[in-house]
Order: sequence, then structure tokens, then C-alpha cells
Amino acid sequence: MELRTKVVNIRLDEPRAVINREDADRLGLIAGDRVKINYRGSALAAPLSISDFAEKGSIVIFLDLAERLGVKEGEIVDVTRSDVQHSVDLIRRKMNGAKLSKREIEEIVLDIYSGSLSNVELAAFILSLEFRGMDLEEIEYLTRAMAEIGTVLDFGSKNVVDKHSMGGVPGNSKDALIIVPIVASAGLLMPKTSTRAIMSPSGTVDTMEVLAPVDLRAEEIVEITKRVGGVITWAHAANISPVDAILIERVEYPLRVDPEPLIYASILSKKYAAGIRKLVVDIPVGEEAKVEDMRDARRIAKNIVELAERLDITAEAAISYGGQPIGRCIGPALEAREALEILSSGGKGSGSIVEKSLSIAGMLLEMGGVAARGKGYQMALSILESGKAYEKFREIVEAQGGDPSIKPEDVDLGDHKEVINSRSAGYVTKVSNKAVSMIARAAGAPMDKKAGVKLYAKRGDRVEVGDPIMEVFSSSSARLSEAVKLAQSLDPVKVEGMILEIHGRGPVHI
Repeated sequence: MELRTKVVNIRLDEPRAVINREDADRLGLIAGDRVKINYRGSALAAPLSISDFAEKGSIVIFLDLAERLGVKEGEIVDVTRSDVQHSVDLIRRKMNGAKLSKREIEEIVLDIYSGSLSNVELAAFILSLEFRGMDLEEIEYLTRAMAEIGTVLDFGSKNVVDKHSMGGVPGNSKDALIIVPIVASAGLLMPKTSTRAIMSPSGTVDTMEVLAPVDLRAEEIVEITKRVGGVITWAHAANISPVDAILIERVEYPLRVDPEPLIYASILSKKYAAGIRKLVVDIPVGEEAKVEDMRDARRIAKNIVELAERLDITAEAAISYGGQPIGRCIGPALEAREALEILSSGGKGSGSIVEKSLSIAGMLLEMGGVAARGKGYQMALSILESGKAYEKFREIVEAQGGDPSIKPEDVDLGDHKEVINSRSAGYVTKVSNKAVSMIARAAGAPMDKKAGVKLYAKRGDRVEVGDPIMEVFSSSSARLSEAVKLAQSLDPVKVEGMILEIHGRGPVHI
């Protein structure tokens, strides 16, 4: 049936077409069926809605679908019934515990990328991985398919290195701003491609964007990396592993699920596509981190190293301390300022972020062959203390279109702020990763880059009554008020005396 297009200037989170009930009856369609829309040799399948919102003889499509087809308002398209996607049958097989072949996994990934699977079908696929899992061979096929369907970068060099953190620990996004210039100063190439924060107060890209544009095209990533030694950029802008972003945005974030096979495929598909040959994967372990148990961390480390080897990537997995936030600043602008302070001072700053950055940079220097085994940390420290890392970072900022002369104090923070003081004296026994993230997000991070949390007390610190333990920043007074109320109810920084309980003085009265 030929129908005239009505394009609605709205992007949906899934492809969808809408037709009138009379037209649907003529085509023998019901809501939820799939239609194939043909236009000038191109064809896309989309789930169908039926509504009088669509006039008889017309088909309503939304902006993302119109762009994929290249069709404009009022043009004629040919609409036919589309058989159920074969990939839906494959997803059903995976739900029943079957092992999928390379070709079958590639078919599913292609249909995800083309936009022809609905959110329900994507959720079925994600949940099949959550509850049925995949073996390493299947994950390798999934990783390659996700990488190869997008842009694959080629630097023409084996000394292309990178690091990735599994996350879950607030404040961790700024370490790349320290590691990349250290590694690049030593002559290695480090094209750091990252995604934006989904559930955390800031991702590496959100933090870097405070200082320079991050939406670099693929050819710009290659050119700048070869010329300067490194970039810190947004993978999505260069179409690197685009299926990963689709799955995160349409299913993983709404359902708050993160299947282990997809964790591996997500990390390694982006690194494979970015041309990385040597990789350090940081696995923070601790209460309220993404990985809370050392046994799980060791299993994940083993699997990542083995999968990377299958992709011809030399990988090492570093299991790191993740029991409290890294550094003292959480939120894009705050973390950018903290990273600049460390770089410009030659390494002075919060011990946790300096130590972690130097350790990972040292591993990369050793893997890249520019430092002897066991000497990488000292080489990284020397580069940081000498000011070479700071000068290299200024080069990277300028190459990406930012202001290389920016100083830590030039980074604007939210105008609305409030200090939260300790209500008791004693030692900090816990800083909650989860609570700190919730407070920073309530203040507006990461969308509000000036929002976030600065910690004045961390585990082991001694505080007195009335001492500041954290400060909350926001660009909105309403959001600040919400974040402060949350901080007061969650007790994110726990202060206790050395005596936790007293026994032997008679009954406890409640």
C-alpha cells in the first residue's frame, strides 16, 4: 500500500510507525505487528501503532526513522507487512539456553543497528544474556560484531594503548585526564574513547568536555592522536561500537541491568574498534562498587584478559580499591578542576587519585615497551613531577579546540552551594559510594556540569563536631535544596568514635 508520510519532529527511543485503523485493516495488521517501509530502494522494518492520529492514506513516522530512510514530509512510501525478524527467533532460542553461532549473533547485531527491533525485543535479548549467559566464544562473536558494524580506527602502529575502568566508584572519571598525558609524553599513542555517564555523576567524557570539545570525528581522532599523542573523546560521535550505546540507552539503563557477557562485549568492542593493541582494565572492588567481591573480580579479570587475547589485544586487568570515592571531587567541573590541580602542581593532590593514575599509567608504559618491567610507576611519577604531563595535557586540550591556558580556578562551579558539617566527633569509618553518587546527581550532575560534591573528610580522617565533611554545588537552588536534604537523610560520611558498643552495664533501654 502506498502511503504519504507525515514526519513528526520528535525522536523516539525505538523505531515506530503509526497508521490509521482503516489502512491497518486493509493490510491485515494489528498493533504490535511489524511493517516494512520502502522508499527509493531503501527499506526499514518498524513496529506498528494504530491510531486515528494518522489520517487515512498516511503513515506517521518520527524523526529518527525519517532520517534513516532519507524521506521527507509528504513523500510517498510503499508499506507492506514484514515477517517476524529471524533475529527474534534467535533471541527466543537464547532465552531457552541455546548457544548461538557467529552468523546468528551477527544477524541480531545488524537488526539492532538498523533499528528494526523493538524495545521489548531488545529487552528479551538483554535478559537472555542476564539469565542464560554466553560462553567466551559467543562473547567474542558479539564483541567483533558490535565493533565491526561501526567505525574501526587504524593508527598504523602497534603502540596504541588505552585503559578502561569498570566503574561504580564516584570520582573515578578524572584519572584519564592524568593518565593520557603521562602516557602520551612517553611517546605512546593513547586515543581515549569513552561514553557519557549513564548512572554515575560524571564520565570521562563529561569531565573532559568542561575543558574541550569531545565530539571528534573518526578522522580527527586519528590525526590528533598521531600529532599530539592522545585524545579524550566521545565514542558515539565517531560511531565507535554504536550498538553498545543503543543497548545502554534503550534497555540497560531503564531496567538497571548490566549482564556480564555484555560488560565484556561493551568494553572490548569499543577498544577493538578504536584500534587499541594494549589495554589495562581497571576493576575497582569494594562495597557499593560495581564489583563488590574479590572472587568475582578475579573471575572477571581472567575472562577479560582471555577475550582480549582472542581479539589480538594484549590486556592486563588491575583490581583496585573501590571502597570509597576516588579523590575528593565528584561531578564534571569539580573533577576537571581536581585533575588540573594535580597536573599543574606536578602531582600534589588527593593521594588516592594520584596513586591510582600513576599505577595504571606505569602499567601502560611497561606494556608499551618504554619502561622496564617494575619501572613504569617511577617513570610515570617523573613525567608528572617534571611538568611534562601538564604541558602534554595543554597540547591535547588545544588540539581538541579548548583553551590550553585554563587554570583550575578558572573552572566555574555552581553558584548555589552549601557545606554540610559533622554532627559528631570521631573518625570517618565509611564514605558511601552510592549515597555520594545520589547526592551529586540530585544536585544536577552530570547534565549540570557545574554540579557535584566535594569531600572534606574520607575514611580514616579525624573530625570534630561542626567540621565540614562535604560541600554540595549546583546551578539550581531547587536542586541544591533537594541534594542537601538527601545528604542529611542518607548520612553519606559516617563518623564514629573508637568505642562502638558498651556491654556489661545492665540492660539496654530502647
